[in-house]
Amino acid sequence: MTSDLDTGGESSIELRRRRTFRVRIWIGIGCLVLANLALALWGRDSGPFRWVLAVLPLLPIVWIVIVMVLRARQMDEYQVKLFFPGLAVGFTLSMVTALTLGTLSSAGIAVPTSGWLVALVGLVSWEVTNLLVRAPTA
Repeated sequence: MTSDLDTGGESSIELRRRRTFRVRIWIGIGCLVLANLALALWGRDSGPFRWVLAVLPLLPIVWIVIVMVLRARQMDEYQVKLFFPGLAVGFTLSMVTALTLGTLSSAGIAVPTSGWLVALVGLVSWEVTNLLVRAPTA
């Protein structure tokens, strides 16, 4: 029977992939926090350096997207089946939040730092969905 052959645990390769993914993600998040901190501190100054600071947070975001794609490509079929509903729900709720905030903005109701709200709704809904479907913890 196949149930006798299944160890029930993760292989050493999968554990290494998960550890590598977490390190890469935390590096990206740390760089994003530092870039946003630099933008908040020095981004209001005029001059050409301001544009560099405005673009700087985009680099860690690209890094995070690449790391996520690499991780998704390493997953087996069952992990992918569990992993992608969270992404789909997170994306959908982010889009609904963005459309809602855009509609409010069109009506003259400004929501400060609405971009962060869109990101937060997407990330939280992604994680909650992953918990509900018992997706792998990356």
